[in-house]
Amino acid sequence: MTLEHYWLIVLKQWKLIVTSVVLIGLGAYVGSRLLTPVYQSTALVRVNIHGKSDSADYNNLLASDQLVQTEAALATSNPVLREVVSHDRDLTVAQLARETTATAELNTQLFKIDVQDIQPARAAHLANDIANVLIRQQSQETLQQNALSQQKLQQDIDDTNKRVSAVANKINALELQIAKLEGRPGTELQVATLQVQITGLQNQSNRLQEHYDQSQSMLTQLEISNAQSRDFLRLAQPAQPALSPIRPQVMLNTVLGLVVGLAFGLALALLLEQLDTRVRTPDDIAQLLKLPILTVVWYVEQLKGARASLINPRANSINAEAYRILRMNIGFLTVDRAVRSLVVTSALPYDGKSTVASNIAIFIAKTEKKTLLIDADLYHPTLHERFGLAKTTRGLSDAVVACSHPAQKLHCSSSSVASHLCLDSYIHAVDVPNLYVMPAGSLPPNPSELLDSVAMNTFLASVMGSDIEMVVFDAPPLIGLADASILASKVDGTIVVADITRVKRRNLQQIKEQLAHTGACVLGCVINKQHRNPRDLPYSYYRAEDDLSEDEERPGASPLVQLLARTGRKS
Repeated sequence: MTLEHYWLIVLKQWKLIVTSVVLIGLGAYVGSRLLTPVYQSTALVRVNIHGKSDSADYNNLLASDQLVQTEAALATSNPVLREVVSHDRDLTVAQLARETTATAELNTQLFKIDVQDIQPARAAHLANDIANVLIRQQSQETLQQNALSQQKLQQDIDDTNKRVSAVANKINALELQIAKLEGRPGTELQVATLQVQITGLQNQSNRLQEHYDQSQSMLTQLEISNAQSRDFLRLAQPAQPALSPIRPQVMLNTVLGLVVGLAFGLALALLLEQLDTRVRTPDDIAQLLKLPILTVVWYVEQLKGARASLINPRANSINAEAYRILRMNIGFLTVDRAVRSLVVTSALPYDGKSTVASNIAIFIAKTEKKTLLIDADLYHPTLHERFGLAKTTRGLSDAVVACSHPAQKLHCSSSSVASHLCLDSYIHAVDVPNLYVMPAGSLPPNPSELLDSVAMNTFLASVMGSDIEMVVFDAPPLIGLADASILASKVDGTIVVADITRVKRRNLQQIKEQLAHTGACVLGCVINKQHRNPRDLPYSYYRAEDDLSEDEERPGASPLVQLLARTGRKS
């Protein structure tokens, strides 16, 4: 499909598309209004990370980011939510968990706690309560851990202090012994041994002193950390009741509903176009049949009675101009080759082929060409009724049967229109000058065999050898019958009539294939019963039925008006 084809589908189905847009958009709006509004409140919590300025390296920054994410995850943990739920008995932990989210703010020491609820004040209260419970629990846990660490360090310091004092006492005792031994002969070795012991104890004392100093420093740092941990988490921004709900977003939902309605309407229009077997425009018929449109015959209201004549329409009616265009197009198509015989057929019965065939013959006869209109519909003939002939009038079937007995002598008058075979008794003049009509005649039991017989070929040769200048066959429908295909293969050209109000795509496809198999020369297609649109008319001064003929019939009409009316009927 081309873009133009899609646009034509949109124009054709615009009511469906607009209805879809309005209904779905309105449904989205009303549904959004009926939904219970949900409000969201946000509490902002800051994580205070204390450290020396010269230690802000990549590892510290990474640890800081991980700590913020950890605290955000703990905000929605069960211990925090259970304590919050204990303050509000209308909630459960599962309900609060569904309503609460906590996310870390990228590249910051902040994380936010979002709580959704149908009451804006309650949402703000729950968000602040969760933040406060988290801060309190984390502070208590930190204090407990620091107190335990202080207790262990203090005990280690006390033990180390006792061990230092014990080593000092031993050193003092050894020094007293050395003082007593000094000056005594033979005590040098004993004094040296005591000196070695004192040196070892002094080394042990130094190590204990270093451990004591380290533990004391750690205790000091722990005390400082304990003081700072009281401000580890801080509520940077308390939650406030929201002024507007986060859902439903009526405007957004309505716009989305309109967009969805538009998409649904377009999809439905395309689907209906694919499922619709009807043909809506002459262009569609031309595209399906791959044939030119010879003319468009407009739909005429039958309620107007005699003025809405379908056969030989009045000279200045829109359909008279349509048949003039048809006559002109047939002439253009037959410039390069001689066409003296035409078959007019259609896909199905009641498509208006007999009317079109009659008017083709009439308008060709108006050009002063001897024209023969033959009713070749041997199932449901209608031309005898249209031209005021009796149903028992001899016609085509009788002539073909006569051609099957060449020895039979037929009497012809001197004014016979056929020279090879006398057809006077089968051809009948009508009110239109230069037009002769051959009705169907007696209905045979086997019309297809009759039309495909040697006698039919003899009949056609006789007609073509006469002074008849154009022969128009009103053939049966193509679908379901072989008659039209047989005739199409025997004549110079075929015209297909399509009733645009009832023709189906599959019917056009069938007749296209059927005509292709017969090898018929199809001149084009006539669109019948096209509804009128003033914009489609070539000019605006048509008076569909109130033409000069009516003026002619009016009493007291001037001779000029009567002359114009008579001239118009002959054109």
